Amino acid sequence: MSKDCARAAGGAGCADWRRGSAQIHSDGRWPGAVRGVGSAGVQRGERRGFGSVMRWLIVLLLVVWSVLTVVGYTVVLPDTRRNDEVVRAYFMLGDDPPNEHVRAVVEGFRADPGVAAADRPGRFADVLALPEREQQRFLRAFAEFYNRTQDRALSETPTLVWSTDDNPARRIQSRLFRAWHLREYGEPIDIVTDPANRDITKIIVQCVAGAGPDLIESYGPIQLQQLVSAGVALDVTEAALAGGFDPSRVFPAAVSSMVVDGRQYGFPCNVGYVVLFYHRDLFRQAGVPEPTGPWTLAEMIEAGKKLMATDASGRRTAIMGMHPTPMAQAAGATLFNETGTLCVYNSPATVAAFRAYQDLMYVHRVMPTPAEAASMAAAGGSNMNADAASASASALFAAKVSAMVTDGRWSYKGLAERNRDRVIIPAIDRRLAAIDGAGEEAGLLRSARATLLADVLMPLSEAEERAYRATLTEADRGLLLDLGVAHIPTISGTPYYEAGARVAIVNRAGEKTEHATRFLRFLASGEYNEQINQTFDSICGVPEFCLDENGISGPPRALPGMEGFDSPVFVEAMFEYAHPTELSPFVGRGRIGMLDGPIIERLTLRQITPEEAAHQIEERVNEQVHANLVRDAELRGLWEQLTGKTFDPAKSMREQFPELRSTTETRRHGEGSVWGGTSGIGVVGIRGPGQAIERTCLTQYEFSSVSPCLRGWIPDRGRA
Repeated sequence: MSKDCARAAGGAGCADWRRGSAQIHSDGRWPGAVRGVGSAGVQRGERRGFGSVMRWLIVLLLVVWSVLTVVGYTVVLPDTRRNDEVVRAYFMLGDDPPNEHVRAVVEGFRADPGVAAADRPGRFADVLALPEREQQRFLRAFAEFYNRTQDRALSETPTLVWSTDDNPARRIQSRLFRAWHLREYGEPIDIVTDPANRDITKIIVQCVAGAGPDLIESYGPIQLQQLVSAGVALDVTEAALAGGFDPSRVFPAAVSSMVVDGRQYGFPCNVGYVVLFYHRDLFRQAGVPEPTGPWTLAEMIEAGKKLMATDASGRRTAIMGMHPTPMAQAAGATLFNETGTLCVYNSPATVAAFRAYQDLMYVHRVMPTPAEAASMAAAGGSNMNADAASASASALFAAKVSAMVTDGRWSYKGLAERNRDRVIIPAIDRRLAAIDGAGEEAGLLRSARATLLADVLMPLSEAEERAYRATLTEADRGLLLDLGVAHIPTISGTPYYEAGARVAIVNRAGEKTEHATRFLRFLASGEYNEQINQTFDSICGVPEFCLDENGISGPPRALPGMEGFDSPVFVEAMFEYAHPTELSPFVGRGRIGMLDGPIIERLTLRQITPEEAAHQIEERVNEQVHANLVRDAELRGLWEQLTGKTFDPAKSMREQFPELRSTTETRRHGEGSVWGGTSGIGVVGIRGPGQAIERTCLTQYEFSSVSPCLRGWIPDRGRA
């Protein structure tokens, strides 16, 4: 995965983000916002007949597609034992019923003469602790009782379809939601995931046809804008304020992923960004102090050269994953002026950052060039089926060829499994052989071993933790990956993180919008957010659930060597140094990525200078803005309203602003605000060198229960 994708996706795969951006028209506008597109100059006759046939064929395919989707949701997708999950929700609450409905059902079950005594559990929690096969007779007995005594059979329980990925954690989250809904609303609900239905265009077509999922996920502002423009996303602003899941609950940098033009359309499932990981043992061996706070690029380069010098093979590189775009943002570069009406990227800050980026590879030699990285990855066995940059960075860091790398908290599982398989399981097996597998210690070790092999994200008991950790010798610990976490270095020493969120959105055309809106409220609950933190699924979107005295809250304990994944750096990055994606109403962010991608590639290969790269990016973005204004009268009217100027199509964008003698006069580092649209949400206080973000609310959008650490800052959002 490329680092741009990782920063924006909150741990989601690049494919999800590429799907979102790939739906943008060549002019940079969203499909739902493009009007008047036709085929000029098409001859009549055969072409007209062929076009008519194709239109009917497309209609027919859409009808078939919708029918198959309905069949899939109602017949194929549901598990044949799906009712078991609804019953488990009652069992999760049965020992301490939270409301009259649950109390009446579980007490009726225990007292019903039609239920065999052997099928009535003393404690419902004991049943859930059994292997799933042994749970079945209790679940079946409860289901039979429920269907016989309640007004509505279990099979008639409202069922939500959640279009999400196939992460195993979704199964746990679905169970938590069923129990939470039963507790909060006194009625059962079911939810099924649909990981095969992720294409954003397909989902839009399904929703318009009335056959889409109840809950849709978007990744960052780009996909949110697309769903809103298509009329698919339900406006939940009032429900969120009433239900306590409004933007005041989340990290400010996540707001642009859930709010458009002052209206709320979703709630974060998690937030995503990358930090710096490093090998602590390599720092110790080189006599280099570990970074303990924000640090500069110069300090990193000095440390990196020492780290490389201690490698006898000469193969080690200091760092991988640095990217020129966030480096420029951290240096004070901005894409647009305060109103988003002009691209002002060609600035001294951008040029300085681009030069520093090239120097990492070609002057200081602490980061490999693309050719060097590919060669090292091939020699080191990297998975080159992924994109070259991300594959080589992750594999070479795990192999200690790279001392540092930028990555997300979601990388825990793969790295923890490496420690488990190479060090921890062999140590447990060695100890079991030494004690002949007998006694209490052996029982604890076998249990811990089975749990770790099943999933490194499953928590162990304290006794199991002590038992398996005691098997590790000093030699074993020397073989572990021992990772630290630090802020990504910047030119000024002030960290900068562009954070995005994976957001759940309610299908506006769905039949169960009320129940689906309740799911958004569940995403703001303690149960859900603590589960996100516990499974290292980046971090949750609600700050109040992020920290305890040991760092990021919740079990399981990180495996030996992986303790850095609970570092407070993750939360500090979001609180102090995170920024939402900078947007303009006049060009889509995805389109900007298409325009600047080839230029960044040439910059990386040193085929162009930093000055040329900055100039070309600004020029191309402004050309796209100009083209959009020429063809769209509504956009042109907004541009004229924001600038107080009359747009002249004969002039370039820079010529529209004759008062600006140079780009550097549009906004200096530490001044101005990010464009906040026309509804009054914005941010002032772009950080200066060595400063954290100053948070000042510009206008009228205020919330009723803003936590003290967030009060006064509702970040910007834009319209593409």
